[in-house]
Amino acid sequence: MKNSSNIIHHILIILSVLLLTNCSEDDSSEVFSESPIERINAQKEELRTVLLSSETGWKAVYFTSPEELGGFTFFFNFLDDETVEMTSDFDDDFSLLQSKYDIVLGSTIKLSFTTKNDIHQLSDSANPPDADLLGEGYLGDFEFLYYGIDEVTGDIIFRTNRTQEELRFTKAATNEVENIINSRIIFDQLTDSEKSVYQNLVLNVDGDTEIFDFSLNINRRFVEVNNDTESYSFGIAYNEQGFVVSPAIEISGQEISEFIYDSDTDKFIADLGLGNTAEIAFLNAPSNPTNDNALVVSAVNSYSFIDQYLYDAQSSSSNFQKSVDEVNVQLESIGYFLLRATFNFNVGGDSNVSSIGYLLGDVTDGSTVGTVTHYVTYETVDNKLKLSDNGWDVPAFATFLSALDDNLLNTEGLYVKEEDFNVTFSNTIFTFTSAEDPSFRMTTYAFQ
Repeated sequence: MKNSSNIIHHILIILSVLLLTNCSEDDSSEVFSESPIERINAQKEELRTVLLSSETGWKAVYFTSPEELGGFTFFFNFLDDETVEMTSDFDDDFSLLQSKYDIVLGSTIKLSFTTKNDIHQLSDSANPPDADLLGEGYLGDFEFLYYGIDEVTGDIIFRTNRTQEELRFTKAATNEVENIINSRIIFDQLTDSEKSVYQNLVLNVDGDTEIFDFSLNINRRFVEVNNDTESYSFGIAYNEQGFVVSPAIEISGQEISEFIYDSDTDKFIADLGLGNTAEIAFLNAPSNPTNDNALVVSAVNSYSFIDQYLYDAQSSSSNFQKSVDEVNVQLESIGYFLLRATFNFNVGGDSNVSSIGYLLGDVTDGSTVGTVTHYVTYETVDNKLKLSDNGWDVPAFATFLSALDDNLLNTEGLYVKEEDFNVTFSNTIFTFTSAEDPSFRMTTYAFQ
């Protein structure tokens, strides 16, 4: 027993010595060969070097909030350690504007655009795409967290400061600014309401065709497609050939990531392989018309276009705006301008009395002058509302108001739709679109 105790005692001594030796070695050695400050400075220098390394600059497609906004394309050219020039497809100004940038330390190394330029249009809370994002803007950042370089593609990998979404800077083409300019041409082709306010998405798969209404929120670059059984929503980003969907979306089992514009057919086409396609085209009528034409005349209802709030509404087509402009040109010659145009159905509960009231203002002081009334009769047929002349209270004004009035009383009627968005106020929005000229769409507030 004594020998065993001695053996155990010696073993414990040896283990203790070894443990002390290892601890001593660990204490005397550094985990990193560089200090934290040296590592931070090395990362800064790595990012600065790669930013300056591309002779053609960098391109980034920035989806600020993929669930509610589409993407915007930016071109960056880093000129020196603090100066960058950039432009984007945010609007029609493609001039290269110089500003300052810095590489700073936050939760990690950050690229910070420190003075105002195109990128700040997405982070400006006073610059929203619509009333629903008042005080929030386009939900974008002007600082981006650096996460390294993709060894395969050479992309610079960032994450957005606010939402941690990945954003990649890709080496730009030599003609990248020209590509951005051309992407605005594609934007114009997709959003040209002088063609028609109606578009649809037609899915052609294995000989079967499925049709969806296609609705684009122009300012948000956000799309909704739907039919009687399915609905989808996604953001888009324009390029010189068409637009991308990111992330790709699956519609009826088909993954769609990009549409290319075909000028010969005036369609945007996604090649799904094996002869299958998805196509976006302009239509002469809604593919899935509503019966809201009957709804608007079902009771004592009024629907009013108010120039101050609805002239610039996204749903007010450019050809409608032109008709209002023409009315104002005519009215100005006699000292007036148009404040409102209001459908009044079943006035006083009488189904035989309906009208369009044109509220006029005085051009000298903007005060309200009074309403000119065009009495009408109505019928609902083939998902359309048809209005017919039933006399004026002041017939002399018919000529001054004809540019607008003739469209509202066109012989083919109006397609009516209760919309699912608001403009400035909580009133339900109804749109009235000419069946004769589908590029004419008027936006109204419901007063039901």
